Amino acid sequence: MKPVNGKSAMIGAEIAVSLLKSLDTESLVSLICLGADLVLLVDKEHKVVRVAFTDPEIGAYGISKGVGRRLQDLVTIESVAKIDAMLSGRNSVRHARGYQVNHGCEGKPDLPVLYTSYTAEGFPYTLVIGRELRQQMQDQQRLVETQMELEADYRELQEAEARYRTAFRVSTIAHIMLDGERKTVLDANAAAISLIGGGVTGIVGKPFRDLFRKLDRDALSDAIGEARHSAGPVRLDSVRTVKGEPVSLNLRSYRENGVTNLIISAWQSGDAQEARRQLAEKRHERPVDLSDVPEPAVQTNDQGQIIGANALFLDLAQAPSTAQVLGRNLGTWFSKTSLDLHVFYSRLAEEQVVRGFATTLTDNLSGDRPVLVSARRNPETSLTQVIFVPQPVISERLAIPAPGAPEQADGFAHLVGRVPLKDLVRESLEVIEKICIEAALDQTNNNRASAAEMLGLSRQSLYIKLRRHGLEDYRPSSN
Repeated sequence: MKPVNGKSAMIGAEIAVSLLKSLDTESLVSLICLGADLVLLVDKEHKVVRVAFTDPEIGAYGISKGVGRRLQDLVTIESVAKIDAMLSGRNSVRHARGYQVNHGCEGKPDLPVLYTSYTAEGFPYTLVIGRELRQQMQDQQRLVETQMELEADYRELQEAEARYRTAFRVSTIAHIMLDGERKTVLDANAAAISLIGGGVTGIVGKPFRDLFRKLDRDALSDAIGEARHSAGPVRLDSVRTVKGEPVSLNLRSYRENGVTNLIISAWQSGDAQEARRQLAEKRHERPVDLSDVPEPAVQTNDQGQIIGANALFLDLAQAPSTAQVLGRNLGTWFSKTSLDLHVFYSRLAEEQVVRGFATTLTDNLSGDRPVLVSARRNPETSLTQVIFVPQPVISERLAIPAPGAPEQADGFAHLVGRVPLKDLVRESLEVIEKICIEAALDQTNNNRASAAEMLGLSRQSLYIKLRRHGLEDYRPSSN
């Protein structure tokens, strides 16, 4: 078999050589150009004899007008040395890898091209084959811009971390960050270390209960467990540290990377001023009883975090228990709709009352329910009571007035508040699209191909839109 393969290879080579000998230079360049973006024939004096390219945009760089000129004159100044090195063929390793050069054009970005040259004994020209790199350069540019944005975001994150860590360290109030799962100390500021003792290296990573005397550890563990599932802070008075100092604790839960951790404020039990401050803060966030409210209702703080909810809201949100809604942001159930919590609470801060805001609530089972939202903010406590009035589900689409109709303005004004803005805009665009299709069919006497061309659509796209708007059997009016 080997001799047969060798003989076949020799016959193929002879055919290829005879074919190439039969081609003139222009045909040869055109043939090579089928597998390249840009092909040039350069003579011994480095002048371009033939040019061929596949992309018409390359012609805008004036390369086709460079016939009779030196190839070095067709590239930017920094690329001249690369052309000299390529045509001389001195560096065999670089020659095989190719040379990236740029062609300039006024009013356009440079055209990057990777050139490789070939020559043979007895052949009077050097064959220069190029592959344009515009897409690669654009991808590299986007990568660089993305990297710069990431670095900027990282610097902002570092600066924010430094600011908050500085505020945490210099605070005169003792704060301890506690791992809610392992019950170990994550961090502590200088005031906490001074109050409880042990030094920062002796507190961080240590079980929190070990910082207190044995008689108080069970009560401390109970308080930690209660605080992890409580909407508000949990107070624990007169527990003694291992040094024997009586302290009071205020335990509050927060979410961090999917885990419920705790931040603990501590002060000496005899510090009446701090005790009053902690008591006022606890009273400030104490939720009211919502069980008597006849509609689904929640109570939130200024950030939209729920600190109280009644059973009717649990039914509306399909939440099994109060613990599954407390501490969560109200926007969790409105992420798919037009209810912008920032705008909502900004308006509440100014007006204190918002009534009849129409939106759609998405429950825990991904079901959508139209509701009217009313809210009242207590300026003294900064707590907001939000009431939801479920609305009947309307199966038919609300009628959007046709553009140009006399009642158009009144019709749109009537729908504002009942329909989210994005739905109102979408419905209006569909009405306009239907009117345009009808007009095109009227003007073309129901010629679907001409109507599609008039609308700038393919015939298939027009048929899809006809079915969607119920115009499959549409006939132009006789008048």
